[in-house]
Amino acid sequence: MDLNGKKILVTGAAGFIGSNLVSKLLTYDSQIIGLDNFSTGRRDYIEKFRKNQNFLLIEGDIRDFNFLQKKLKKIDIIFHEAALSSVIRSVKDPLSSHEVNVTGTLNLLLIAKELNVERFVFASSSSVYGETKTLPKQEDMPLSPFSPYGVSKLAAEKYVYSFYKIYGVNTVSLRYFNVYGPNQVASPYSGVISIFISRILQNQSPIIFGDGTQTRDFTFVKDVVEANLLAATKDTAIGRVFNIATGKRISIIELAQLILKLCNKSRIKIQFQPPRAGDILHSLADITLAKKFLNYFPQFDLQQGLKETIDWFQSKRTG
Repeated sequence: MDLNGKKILVTGAAGFIGSNLVSKLLTYDSQIIGLDNFSTGRRDYIEKFRKNQNFLLIEGDIRDFNFLQKKLKKIDIIFHEAALSSVIRSVKDPLSSHEVNVTGTLNLLLIAKELNVERFVFASSSSVYGETKTLPKQEDMPLSPFSPYGVSKLAAEKYVYSFYKIYGVNTVSLRYFNVYGPNQVASPYSGVISIFISRILQNQSPIIFGDGTQTRDFTFVKDVVEANLLAATKDTAIGRVFNIATGKRISIIELAQLILKLCNKSRIKIQFQPPRAGDILHSLADITLAKKFLNYFPQFDLQQGLKETIDWFQSKRTG
């Protein structure tokens, strides 16, 4: 399927991944509708898109089905990126995570069915796996999330698959592994890389929760955007779930040391605090299925992605 000439909805368009996706989609001859309620999204991320005649912003909430039904007409493709995407936030407020991540997704699936969309691409998460004894994590292994966020993403995934099997909606679910890159705000609820970079550039110590031996498979946002485009255009993707990652991992203490080095701040000492509730110890993806059915091959190694992310943070500080 060709993206040119399509009417495309991106939920969470003012968020970290959503804004990067919109930026890429606007390079096609398509009509892009960005939907966001700005609870976590940022207006400055999409302000530049407002001048583009192929972009339309709709401000609203995916939890409001009547609003969605009234505003959304004749959509060809839906990229569903909107979410409350923090394990820590979900531990503090599980109800909101459920309402946004589960009810919001169900609302959009109902819209997709009603409008007979050509493709529905859902942003899932590696959190659906929970703490697995076996690595790397494969799509067909038993799922046992224990954070409310992971549970909400798994419930949404099940709805996505149900609408494929029962109603014939052409769905794809992408399980993101620790995405980072430009437009990721440093906050208590954001990814560790953005928090580390922000603190280090302010000459503050990066804080590690636990002993730092926990590992993650970090994925640069441009690779995630490419995975979404592939999921939307390849018929071999329909009805499937894919890990979107690099298939490589690094410990958190090694990550902190690498960012300190890239920022030329190696003299700054790392601080350690007790582990946080809901955090898993190790994560590593098997991306064999994404390679086979999506032709997804990550283009950015960690050092490349970190350099681009650090450059973005520095430009925001001086801009």
